[in-house]
Amino acid sequence: MERFIRYFLGGLMILSLVLAAVFMIVPTYMDQLTALGFTPEEMRIWVYRVVVPTYFLTIAYFSYRYLSGKNPTSTVWPILIVTFFFLITQIVGFIFFYFHWIQILYFLVTAGSFLVLREAHNRRKKDIFGSSL
Repeated sequence: MERFIRYFLGGLMILSLVLAAVFMIVPTYMDQLTALGFTPEEMRIWVYRVVVPTYFLTIAYFSYRYLSGKNPTSTVWPILIVTFFFLITQIVGFIFFYFHWIQILYFLVTAGSFLVLREAHNRRKKDIFGSSL
């Protein structure tokens, strides 16, 4: 499992860096992802209703953590929180957005990622704090 987590996080890092570079250079590339079933307008609405709120929820959460004097319990914690808020906004997106089959695929991939990240967080937390937790 440890090897799977390492490869998963490595792949997530590489994918994130590539997508960040692509979207900084060609910000309209998001419209090209419509081959997955969304029209360009539906894709923009999905991004505004699901992806953008994830950023703001994450900023609000970590601002609260800072103001309350709490530190993250592991280095994986911030990634886990972003993934958690992405799951929440996808669930809300199921309610307030046109239903499309690709949403289920996005949700399943995000849920699987969340479970792997939760396991990675638990292992890292045990390394930091010992097995007494």
